Amino acid sequence: MKSKQRTFSKILARFFRRKLSILMTAFMLGMSNVILEEERSVNDTRAKIEYQELQSEDD
Repeated sequence: MKSKQRTFSKILARFFRRKLSILMTAFMLGMSNVILEEERSVNDTRAKIEYQELQSEDD
């Protein structure tokens, strides 16, 4: 009886440890994506490219 209870508690502990690990991994990945998007929006050079118009000297 005790061995069954230990086996069940080991299975339960492994289950919760795995779910916690998956949850933490998903959270860290989400935070990484948020930081990356924020950095891209702050340091994005594509939107800042300006085209210069060449003016003739006659104007």
